[in-house]
Amino acid sequence: MAGTYSVSDSAVNISAGTNTFVQEAVLDFSTTNLGIDETIDVFQVPAETVVVAAGIQLITASGNAGELDLGDSESAVAYVDRLDADSATAELNSVGSGKLYIAADEILLKATTAAFDGKVRVVAVMAPLGLSTKTGETFA
Repeated sequence: MAGTYSVSDSAVNISAGTNTFVQEAVLDFSTTNLGIDETIDVFQVPAETVVVAAGIQLITASGNAGELDLGDSESAVAYVDRLDADSATAELNSVGSGKLYIAADEILLKATTAAFDGKVRVVAVMAPLGLSTKTGETFA
């Protein structure tokens, strides 16, 4: 709800509006590995959208000593660079900061240095831009 606030301890939650949305996918590579330097298109990013944040949650570690990157067509590491995919740390998480997309793009998961045979949750928070035109106020 726009304009709704809540206070819990020292945190304040402010609604980002009704158009903000979260995309989430759980990807299990235990039967079909994500090979070295292979990518998988996880989410479509619509044109004129801000990705507020995107990240990876390692649910099941890989049996191989590799790393995961989360990025887009411009940069393989736009959000996460070198998440330790075989970490013994349960529920290891990594989140990257936002990016503005004028043209449509994809959020891509990539395995590096070794095939990935574990399980991850990939999350992205997105918000479409509110202006339908790029006209602005003139300045004198």
